[in-house]
Order: sequence, then structure tokens, then C-alpha cells
Amino acid sequence: MVSRSEIERLKLEADTIMTRYQEVEQALERACNEDGEHWETEEIEITLETPHGEEIDVALDLHANPARNAQARYDQVAELEAEQERRQQIADQLDPLPADPVAYLICYHLDAVEGNYPKSIAGHLDAERSQVRTLCKEMEQSGLLERVESGTVKQRRVKAKMADEVRQHHTYYRLSRDGDHLLRFLSEREGKVNVLRHLPDGQAIVQRLSRTSPDSPRTTAAEWEMEFEYVRHLYRALRRVGLVTQCDGEPVDGEARSAMDRTYYATTETGDDLLEAVGSG
Repeated sequence: MVSRSEIERLKLEADTIMTRYQEVEQALERACNEDGEHWETEEIEITLETPHGEEIDVALDLHANPARNAQARYDQVAELEAEQERRQQIADQLDPLPADPVAYLICYHLDAVEGNYPKSIAGHLDAERSQVRTLCKEMEQSGLLERVESGTVKQRRVKAKMADEVRQHHTYYRLSRDGDHLLRFLSEREGKVNVLRHLPDGQAIVQRLSRTSPDSPRTTAAEWEMEFEYVRHLYRALRRVGLVTQCDGEPVDGEARSAMDRTYYATTETGDDLLEAVGSG
């Protein structure tokens, strides 16, 4: 993980070395003329006063002059700041998407059709109509969706619709270019890592499945005292992203489950692999 404190520490050490240039140079010269363990480590550690008047311990490369010791730290700072900016840009790509599993499902649904209206989307996703309507408006405002005139929707492309005709008086939505880019991002490793950070309880669900093998949304909801509909959509969103997969059969614990509890999920190899990335990042 790129730590801001680590960046600041390296900057302070570099600035201190340059400020105390002569003192550092003398310490290096003395070490080069003395026997000791520093010849094995090829480093010496000295205490220097920072430009702010505080004392810090600094490890110096025995074979580099003060300027090179300082520059090595400045180079590390540049690399860490570039990595920090890259990670921030990656995280920012999910900012336009509401942190709601149904929002993910809306994107994937609209990716499969030319356009659809909230009532119909809600029916296909088995979600609350008001929730879908609100999420569509939010995603339109953030640029992930765009409104489309009902007369321009080609019904042959709207394969998931139940009716044969386009409803002329409904507000239709489709993915915008930004929405298309978002789904492409979610197909990449970094995108999937960020889903675990972005979706509330997403990482916890994948961790649960990684530890306990197949399990069901109903069981998870009951044990965690969460709303079943929320957990069910969360599992579905994680499946669409590719972090979990739906599986058949009873869970390995062999416990009897009700007839309402027949949909089980397990982690994918990708899900297992990315848990470590999230933990270390």
C-alpha cells in the first residue's frame, strides 16, 4: 500500500541529508576509514537534526555521497507519488456509480439491451421500482446513463422486454459512453479489486464464501441480521463482476436448508486471488 506517511518520511530524510550535507559527508568518510559491521550491511545509521529542529535516525548508503543518498530518496518519493496517483485514478473510476448492488445490476442489464425504462428494469431485476427509478436518475446525473427517446428504441434489441411494443410514454435509459467504459473497467483486475472496496459488504461476502465454501444469500442475511433482498442483490452483483459464481447442490456443511434457500454461491478463483490484493492494498 502506498502510504502518505512513508512519502513524507522519505522527503524529510532527503531534505535533512541535504541540509546537513557536511555532517553527513564527514560521517561517511569516518565510516570508510573504520572497521565494523557496516562493511557487511554497506550502511551506516546516524542521527541528524531536521530543518525543523527534530532529531531523526537516517540509514546511509556507505558507497554513496550525501547527494546520491538524498537523490535515492527523492526518486523513491517520485515513484510512490506516481503509484498513489494511479491508485487514486483507479478508485475514482467507480465514483459515478452508486454504492448499491442494484446499480451494478442496472448497468449490466442495460448493457444487454438497447434501452429500457425503470418499471421494466425493476421487473427483470426483481427490485423495487422506486429504488430503480432513483438509481437511474442518479446515474444519469453522474453520466453513466443517458435518456433516450422511446421512439428511437429498437425493440428487436430489447431482448429482455416482456412486451412486444415500446412504451411511448416511459422514460427510457441506456448506457452512455462512460457507462460502457465503466463496465470494461469492471472486467479488468483493478476494476474487480475496486468493487470489493466500493460495494458495502462486498469484501465481507467474498471472504465469507472463501472460508465457508458454498452458501446462500438467505443464510447470510439471517446470520448477519441483514435484509434478504439487499444481500440477494449483493450476491448477484458480485456474480456479474466475476468474483463469485452460482453453484448447485448442498453446502459442504451438509445442513438441511429450506426450499426457499436453494441458490448457493461460491468464490471464483479470481475472487479468492483478489482478496489478498485488497488486504495488501
